[in-house]
Amino acid sequence: MEEMETIAASGTKLNLGYAIDEMLDEADQEEIIEYFKSCETSSLDIAQQELAEFDFNWEQLKIMRIRFLAEYGM
Repeated sequence: MEEMETIAASGTKLNLGYAIDEMLDEADQEEIIEYFKSCETSSLDIAQQELAEFDFNWEQLKIMRIRFLAEYGM
């Protein structure tokens, strides 16, 4: 995942939809993307705290942050 994050941060597009669809339903994906659009930091620890009511695990948030970087940039 670290390599994917580096690739996405550099501006290269990644198609992670197939993996994400297996981990999260569409509503959960939208919730996480909306969070990353509005947050002031990309810290996964803070994201887990802010989204605690949804009980997302670190891996789910990590792959969604990578998707966010790939689609929206930093």
